[in-house]
Amino acid sequence: MTSPPLDERSREILKSIIQLHVTTGEPVGSESLARALGRTLSAATLRNTMAELEKKGYLEHPHTSAGRQPTDEGYRVYVDSLMSHAPLPAREIAALEAALRGLEGSPEQVIEKTSQLLSQHSGKVGFVLVPDVARATLRRVDLVRLPYPRILVVMVSLTGLVTHRIIEVEEEISQEELQACANYLNAHFSGLGLDAIRGRLLELMQQEKALYDSLLKRVVSVGGLAFSEAGEADLYIEGTSKLLDAPELKDLDHMRALFKTFEEKSRLVKILNACLSMDGVRITIGHENPDPDLRQVAVVTATIPLEPEAAWGLGVVGSTRMEYARMIALVEHVARALNQALQEIRS
Repeated sequence: MTSPPLDERSREILKSIIQLHVTTGEPVGSESLARALGRTLSAATLRNTMAELEKKGYLEHPHTSAGRQPTDEGYRVYVDSLMSHAPLPAREIAALEAALRGLEGSPEQVIEKTSQLLSQHSGKVGFVLVPDVARATLRRVDLVRLPYPRILVVMVSLTGLVTHRIIEVEEEISQEELQACANYLNAHFSGLGLDAIRGRLLELMQQEKALYDSLLKRVVSVGGLAFSEAGEADLYIEGTSKLLDAPELKDLDHMRALFKTFEEKSRLVKILNACLSMDGVRITIGHENPDPDLRQVAVVTATIPLEPEAAWGLGVVGSTRMEYARMIALVEHVARALNQALQEIRS
């Protein structure tokens, strides 16, 4: 649905109301709005304009207050056309840079630290979303013989993330034979996504040569099991309790539903994946969220193009009453830093 157009005065008043509400957390009345605007407009003009903005769906009138506060549609107009984009303050950039320079260790440690930084600097929930193994790009695979019939499969992605799984084979295979299988898989499939690898194995299975070549038979058998199942995206999340700090999220039923969503990892991964965009930063506000239990929050996400077939994502989750410009600048800054840190680990 297309939002009704606003004239310049209405835009300026809506912008001021949102900025005041974000700062104070309180509904905005005509008197406080007049002070914020330097009393350049009469109280009657302000009341009439606020009533018109409410009629158009940009403001709402809480029952317990004479003031008004923005709706999701009001925040959307603000983010799209009223908000002034600005970099983070120099002091915060310096603090972030100092912390981000310390991003070292395994990819998992770097990612966990990044989610903590996002939460600390935003005052909200911070998260990093790692794509499922089926969409990751394979760097190498190792096969380790366990007591028959089990084999340990260790897959390392292009970004250095390690995934373990155990498969069971029908015929006993020596460690030397497993090493030959791993060598073949690494020589032919390194640099491919797991979906592509499964396709190649299917083609190999259909070749007549695979019926007679013992190595190819083992490659098809073991490789088919090793790469048979798609994994689940991994989610590193920090600061869930910070949702309790937002006074507008105090409704107990809403809070129960919200925390229940955060406890269901697969459901939350699906929601956050839907909030990602390949075009960089994306803001999903209130009722724009695909899950009804997240209609009270906003999600600011950035995509990191680390692998050709797998989008990584990070961001913050908080009340719709947030400093959107600052959250966007923070998420952009941290996304660039994480991208660089993981690129260095990869190389």
